[in-house]
Amino acid sequence: MALISGKSVQQGPKQIPANPRLYNMVVTQAKSRFAKYPSPAAAHWVHTQYSMKGGKYVTSKKEIDPRNRDYVEEKKEKDKKKIMKKVAKPVGRGLIKGEGVKK
Repeated sequence: MALISGKSVQQGPKQIPANPRLYNMVVTQAKSRFAKYPSPAAAHWVHTQYSMKGGKYVTSKKEIDPRNRDYVEEKKEKDKKKIMKKVAKPVGRGLIKGEGVKK
């Protein structure tokens, strides 16, 4: 929690775009429009444009209409997680081949 003029600020629920295709299109436009994309100005512009084009926000992925899902982006995220899983090596007892065998 952050303090602003002596008052605490609570974060609300995370908002997920209900139309990921439209949202990704607006984000792509923002990346070409702004020199530095992850910035407050760019984020505000994305939110405004997405809302102006009829986009809405939901609180869970279950509420997203399957017709609006961006399967290409989901596959990229899934592959990225898979690669990250491969990079991390397991650590701990019993993970080395033949470690637990008594002679």
